[in-house]
Amino acid sequence: MKNCSILNNDKVLCDEVKVADRFITRLIGLLRTAGLAENQGLLLKKCNQVHTFGMKFPIDVIFLSKDGDILHMEQEMNPGKVSPHIKKAYWILELKSGSCKHYSLEINQRLVVKQ
Repeated sequence: MKNCSILNNDKVLCDEVKVADRFITRLIGLLRTAGLAENQGLLLKKCNQVHTFGMKFPIDVIFLSKDGDILHMEQEMNPGKVSPHIKKAYWILELKSGSCKHYSLEINQRLVVKQ
């Protein structure tokens, strides 16, 4: 998988974000991951809904428009759950649980994907 960084107002939020841009990488997602550090995440391309079946830890899920605007957030999504379907989402960013609060993220805020 490719790597990227996520920025907010030119400040790096996460610099070790894997990009899942193929069916198989989106399907596997974070299943083989024991946990996430604060600077790690997964960015799913062309995705508008996720699940946490088979995962062992909660995550924050951020739904982004194609331009990077935050459309919706699911904070502390526990294993075994299904997110809502966010029709206009193009990207989904999965981060360590608590990241939305830690970075004070809000709806309509713009995040930048730097590849």
